[in-house]
Amino acid sequence: MAAPKLDKALYGPSVTEVALGAVLGLIAGVLVACVYLVFKPVSQVKALPKETLRSMVYYIPGNDSNAKSKGWQAKQKQFLAGTSITVVEEELNAWSASAAAPAPAVAKPAAKPPAPKPGAPKPKPGEKPKPAEEKADESKPVQEGIIIPYAPNFRVVDDKLQIGLKCTLNWYGLTYDTTVIAIGGFGKSGDQIVFQPEKVYLGSCPVHLLPAVSGVLLSQIVAKEKVPDEVRTAWTKLTTVTIGGGTVKFTVQ
Repeated sequence: MAAPKLDKALYGPSVTEVALGAVLGLIAGVLVACVYLVFKPVSQVKALPKETLRSMVYYIPGNDSNAKSKGWQAKQKQFLAGTSITVVEEELNAWSASAAAPAPAVAKPAAKPPAPKPGAPKPKPGEKPKPAEEKADESKPVQEGIIIPYAPNFRVVDDKLQIGLKCTLNWYGLTYDTTVIAIGGFGKSGDQIVFQPEKVYLGSCPVHLLPAVSGVLLSQIVAKEKVPDEVRTAWTKLTTVTIGGGTVKFTVQ
């Protein structure tokens, strides 16, 4: 037992111990950097500045002009009926705004009972004070979960589609509002047309550099978005989705 301790005192830690310490230090550094970037807000702008900062993630939302989105309802009916359609980002954003539920309220931890008022009778020995009754606000649905997404915003960028949405990170009642940005195109996964992002940001954190994390993040968002069953059914009939010339074309076989 004394020999290993003597060797360590004379020659220092082994190569294995040094390598293990370096790996653990690297992992800890990456985790700290990711947490910092998640809580670093993106810079929402109308157009990219002439001089951009490498450390800043810029977010340009898609247009929602009423003049270009008047025909979205007719195209929605065509899509649900199994007809191919071509839409602009304004029509996508009009559909998103109409289909979105009110901004959900995050479940908060139970409040502590208020202090007794001066002159109020003291509770009897062994009797617990009654908590103040709170009326639930039924106008705002309460959602639970680590990430709570709101209505998505769409923007066509060359031959890519940018999807941005505000989200609330919820950790046992501690909340933080941030932005998720995904940029990519569409492809097939089996017989299903799916969105295939090339870049994904949670706040300013490029989670596309962590493929396992980006996949879990997007799956959580998709699962919480309220998509009507008729839209999901119509989506299964798609054969291709192509992006170009400022439009998105949904082709049905």
